[in-house]
Amino acid sequence: MRAYSYVRMSTRKQLRGDSLRRQLERSKAFADEHSLLLGDSLQDLGVSAWKGRNFKTGALGRFLAMVESGQIPKGSYLLIESLDRLSREAVPDALTLFMAIINAGIVIVTLGEDRQIYSRSGLNGDWTKLIIGLAVMSRGHEESRTKSERIRAVAKRKREQAREGKGHITSITPTWIDAERIDVSRYAFTLNHHAETVRAIYEMAARGLGATAIARKLNADGVPAFKSKDGWYQSIIKALLLRADVIGTFQPHRVVDGRRVPDGDPIAGYFPAAIDKDLFLRVQAMRSNPGRPGRKGNTFANLFTGLCHCTHCGGPMTMKISRAKGNENGRYLVCANYVRGHRCKDGKRHFRYEPLETAVLDHVKELNLAESLAARHRGFGNEETDDRIAALKLDLDAIMRKEQRLLAALEDGDSPVTSIVDLLKERQRQRQEIERQLRHAIQEKASHHAWRAGPVLEADHVGRLRNAWEQTADENTRYLLRAEAHAAIRELVSTIDFDAEDETITLAVANGVSTYRLGRDCGQPNRTLKIGCAPV
Repeated sequence: MRAYSYVRMSTRKQLRGDSLRRQLERSKAFADEHSLLLGDSLQDLGVSAWKGRNFKTGALGRFLAMVESGQIPKGSYLLIESLDRLSREAVPDALTLFMAIINAGIVIVTLGEDRQIYSRSGLNGDWTKLIIGLAVMSRGHEESRTKSERIRAVAKRKREQAREGKGHITSITPTWIDAERIDVSRYAFTLNHHAETVRAIYEMAARGLGATAIARKLNADGVPAFKSKDGWYQSIIKALLLRADVIGTFQPHRVVDGRRVPDGDPIAGYFPAAIDKDLFLRVQAMRSNPGRPGRKGNTFANLFTGLCHCTHCGGPMTMKISRAKGNENGRYLVCANYVRGHRCKDGKRHFRYEPLETAVLDHVKELNLAESLAARHRGFGNEETDDRIAALKLDLDAIMRKEQRLLAALEDGDSPVTSIVDLLKERQRQRQEIERQLRHAIQEKASHHAWRAGPVLEADHVGRLRNAWEQTADENTRYLLRAEAHAAIRELVSTIDFDAEDETITLAVANGVSTYRLGRDCGQPNRTLKIGCAPV
């Protein structure tokens, strides 16, 4: 007959002691004593049995599956130090697992102080042995529950002290922050050299660069990544641009069913801030705009991406490359819905891109304003509105997470239902108020209409970028310059509508306060688009 030793330890720290050697030696001694062939050891090291992980995902579960499939014959022995190595769940759950192994034809042997042999035939003849097993199961569950409650209480107290500014929860920090222990529950947090990289990434994002462009720039400049030896990846940049700990905010977590979930509100000012809050909110506002993210080719081919729409169906315009003889690599904008044969039958006209870009950059005088100067010139603080919208979206996300946690608490039933329902109603009221403010802010942004007359401000932001990309042969530099110009254009241009029937393009500045119309120049065989002499 074959025997299998099963060893489980809740933490890998226990490997430093004598437990592993002791359990293996006891298994070998029992196998020798009963002339059993000892097979491979089954080990769940660092796996807790408190919630049944060793059975659900560990070696014990794989063992039982092999028994059921016939890979391990019935009558084999499972050697364990004590029944609490199998499970530390509540007695009904632990007994269910115990009986599943017994009923599968496996003999369970405990090698500790009780030294019992459990088998189906043995229990049929003397069920009193089961009383001993139940007592061991109950003791193991109570020990684990007490330990869990103590750990939970200590963690809760740490979180309370952190919210009161009297201590810290852990020494684990973001890569750009170093931690030095002061005493048992307090650390000194300081920014390290990676904080400069964080600031550079956010500043590039604020200029309109996407995650791919930022990663490419950092790799080209030889800036070391936080942890990876293979340089920067787009996914790392995207994740960083969403993290609130860059402005010093820390979100405590707790473990529920083996998963980390947020615990309470984020703690502002917990860490030193790597960037200021205004920059963070500006980037959040930009990244919430669907026209911004994503790599736009190798040279950022379309400066107006996210702005171009078909007049007939409202769908986006997509760029097509012509391979026709005599017009190699000509670029055209055409209705994306028409191309895929959906919702649009009239958007068949292809508009040449190059004349459009030239005409807009040459004649739309508002593009000569730098982004910040243009916002002040309009007189309605559009940047402040964007920041407020971004902040409200963050608040809305936080309050929705609170609602989800309260709903989960209702399902768990660990807290008084009445108090949870009252708190849930309050959170819903707060969410509705934030949603109201957000709707108002969005409407306020959309309703700005007073473009104040006055002298043109000589900033020429887009013009300087244009001169720079026309003079450079470096593809990466050209991409970065055009990406920054794209961000500046989006601050001023609301929409560009393409009418395939009239063969005209209408460009609206500042939500339609100033409008330009582009039409086909019939005197040119290549149908070049020209800008009107003045806004209409």
